[in-house]
Amino acid sequence: MLKDLSPNKGMCFDIDDENEVAVFKIGDKVFAVDNICPHNHVPEIYNGYVEEKNVSCPVHGFTFNLETGLQPTGFGCRLRTYEVKIEGGAVHVAVPEERRFDFGADAYE
Repeated sequence: MLKDLSPNKGMCFDIDDENEVAVFKIGDKVFAVDNICPHNHVPEIYNGYVEEKNVSCPVHGFTFNLETGLQPTGFGCRLRTYEVKIEGGAVHVAVPEERRFDFGADAYE
């Protein structure tokens, strides 16, 4: 629920078996990004330091824009972002169409 989000602090949620998201409320906007840092693969983005619309991974300090997932310099790894909708005070995060892992038989054809 939107009312459960603290300003400039992240919360972690599983949206399915493969996607764990970090959700942030910055001003009147809500952002959802991968909770797993693409730099070191640690699921701690939700614990990151937030400044303006950026979050810094608490492990090694890599910084990512919450809107684009890009690093402010435009170089380096990118944090996956998710579409967010607010309806009736509930926060809905869209499951991405592409799978991170696909172990189905057709993945090897």
